[in-house]
Amino acid sequence: MDALFTVQDEDTIVRQLNHHHANLPERMALAEAEQASATTATQIEEHKVEHLDLFRRQRRYEGEVAAVEDRLTELDTLLYGGTITSPKEAVAIQTEIGHLRQRLDSLEGTVLEVMEELEPVERLVSELDARGVLEAAVVEERRQELQAGEEVVDSEINEARARRSAAAGEVAPDVLARYERIAGGLGASTVVHFVGSDCTGCPYSMPAVEADRVRALPEGTLAECTECGRLVAR
Repeated sequence: MDALFTVQDEDTIVRQLNHHHANLPERMALAEAEQASATTATQIEEHKVEHLDLFRRQRRYEGEVAAVEDRLTELDTLLYGGTITSPKEAVAIQTEIGHLRQRLDSLEGTVLEVMEELEPVERLVSELDARGVLEAAVVEERRQELQAGEEVVDSEINEARARRSAAAGEVAPDVLARYERIAGGLGASTVVHFVGSDCTGCPYSMPAVEADRVRALPEGTLAECTECGRLVAR
């Protein structure tokens, strides 16, 4: 009968170790590190999209600046190249040059504004990239710590299972089968002692007739409590 209690004790230890394995503090630390890393990665992606949008705007306005400058060069060449003979045509060119210079001033101002917007975004992306590298290193460190913690618990689980297997070899197969059939629902109190006139697993006193029946059994006999369904060791 002691062997059956040992089986039950080792099953309890394995359950406790499995629970500990699932709730290792290293596992929570890893989850927190991964969450922080994921948050930073999301921020990096968002700001890189913003950076790309600003960069494209800057390039577009710079392209417009270049086009206006090219047109101004063309008009200056035309105006002062000696090919214009009509005062009216010269006035028209000068008017266009005036409009283009205004347009150029506006575009150059816009380019500067976009560059001013782009600078802090570039700085932020750089800072986030650096943070992401550090957080990735922390994640890897936490992962290694978890692996080490799991290995310790796994070793303890294997030792408990080995002890359980050795004890189970000393229990009659039919008795072990009875125990395993109900152990899932009753856990650490599947097999209990009979003390005085009570099943120690019952929250209530065992009926007198049932107590007399169990008491009359030879010591070492395994009975089933009609009240709670546990196996009672006489």
